[in-house]
Amino acid sequence: MHKLQIYVENDCWSCEESLSIAAETQARFENVEVVIIDLLNDERPDPVFAVPTYVLNGRIISLGNPRREALWDQLARTIKLARDASDANGGAE
Repeated sequence: MHKLQIYVENDCWSCEESLSIAAETQARFENVEVVIIDLLNDERPDPVFAVPTYVLNGRIISLGNPRREALWDQLARTIKLARDASDANGGAE
């Protein structure tokens, strides 16, 4: 399973849109765990210096809200690459 973490803060003007993107992404990609991390309640990791920040499988993929289509294309490519690698290794990851 892939993990998309979205870092937000309560006083962030564009983070409400992040929550919409998160919900739509979770509905569209059943094999992607979408996690909202509110930095008011959680510690800010060193690489995260702005909100919203999107992190896919431990790698920052967007500072600010991405266009939905661009995010979904990137998720689809990531899933396909992982599936192809798994198939090449005989199904073992």
